[in-house]
Amino acid sequence: MSVYTPITADELQAFLNAFDLPPMTHFEGVEAGVENTTYFVTAGREWVLQIFEEQGFDEVPFFVELNKRFGDASVPVAIPVADHDGARLHTLKNKPAVLFPKLVGRAPLTPNDRQRAALGTAVGQMHNASAAMADMTKGNHRWRSWWEGNRDRVQPFLDDSGRALLDQQIADTAAWLDREPALPSGIIHGDLFRDNSLFDGDEIAGIIDFYNACTGFFSFDLAVTLNDWCSGPDGALIHSARDAMMGAYQAIRPLTANEQRDWDITLQTAALRFWMLRLVALARRAEGGPDAPPHVKDPKAFELILRARRDGR
Repeated sequence: MSVYTPITADELQAFLNAFDLPPMTHFEGVEAGVENTTYFVTAGREWVLQIFEEQGFDEVPFFVELNKRFGDASVPVAIPVADHDGARLHTLKNKPAVLFPKLVGRAPLTPNDRQRAALGTAVGQMHNASAAMADMTKGNHRWRSWWEGNRDRVQPFLDDSGRALLDQQIADTAAWLDREPALPSGIIHGDLFRDNSLFDGDEIAGIIDFYNACTGFFSFDLAVTLNDWCSGPDGALIHSARDAMMGAYQAIRPLTANEQRDWDITLQTAALRFWMLRLVALARRAEGGPDAPPHVKDPKAFELILRARRDGR
């Protein structure tokens, strides 16, 4: 999260006065990511202030409530802090703002199998908790119509082999979805890559950044996570890594017969989703404009993952 909204020490202290905290002694902007503004704040202990740049006051309450419910269900997340009046969503510089406790730990960019197992357990807990939240729903704005609608836009960034692969996977996924698979669904994280988790050693400290959360298949959420956490440089799954995460997950929430039947196409669709995301980011940067992303991750990594999944690797 980059700093799009600058604030002064006086403005920040005025904001913090609504909370039962000691006086602020330090704050600094966090220069990472591209979506929201984030500050680390020291006031007695360390906190994370997040100012929402893309989501408005009509959207942010969903994420605030989701984090609170997951926290109440013992899923490892940071629960937004309530002020003196019990409010967890606030306004700062006319934008939605939320204060979180800063979790101890760091993202495991080169995870080991113990960390993968710990995450598998946490994702299983998250999905079980989500299954009990029937009143919470949110559309997935990067699902079938999104990748089908952006297919022509990303063609210039692919060679002939890549175009053929993209067309085939879109067709295969469409055929699967046309069958209306009856898979367990609920609110999913949707983006549980390594940098959206925090670990203290081999213990998971928290799952963070639920801003792509939406209603979806639990198995798709698991597939997104597995593709990032358990793939080697050639895109193929690392067997020990896969077994560690899947075994821990299924000890908490066993996959249904339908989920097992559709597992291969689910993995492929998860790879398609993030291949398209990176290709669209390339297109946005090439097109220019105020919303052009300054950083684009290499789409080739997910092309390799998709090819591996289609080969059964």
